Amino acid sequence: MMKMTSRITMTMTTLRKKYIKLIKRIPPRHYWPIFVFLSLYFIVPMSEITVTLAAILYFKFEKRISPLVQRVTSRLPDWLRYGGSVLFFLVMIDDTLFYLAIIALAIWSGRQLQKDDDHATITE
Repeated sequence: MMKMTSRITMTMTTLRKKYIKLIKRIPPRHYWPIFVFLSLYFIVPMSEITVTLAAILYFKFEKRISPLVQRVTSRLPDWLRYGGSVLFFLVMIDDTLFYLAIIALAIWSGRQLQKDDDHATITE
């Protein structure tokens, strides 16, 4: 029993290290788009292909798409921009526990990245 527990602990430690190594490669500017694309899988019915394609195209052509999104959103008043974000988030919460787990994982991941400064930056 003791051997099995130490093996599980070692496996969890290894998985945690691999996870941290993976998220180090993601620049902070991609955090919000990743969250939006993951959320769209739960909002848009039968969206696997559409959302996956949109995510791939967004990250491939980010330099072209990002200014367009900023130009459109900069024209909106702040109350609509932030209110729309809150409303979008509330509509997404169809499975509260799942989203709480995602948020907890994001907070934990951020703290792990702060401990180790060797992670991707915007210039990379």
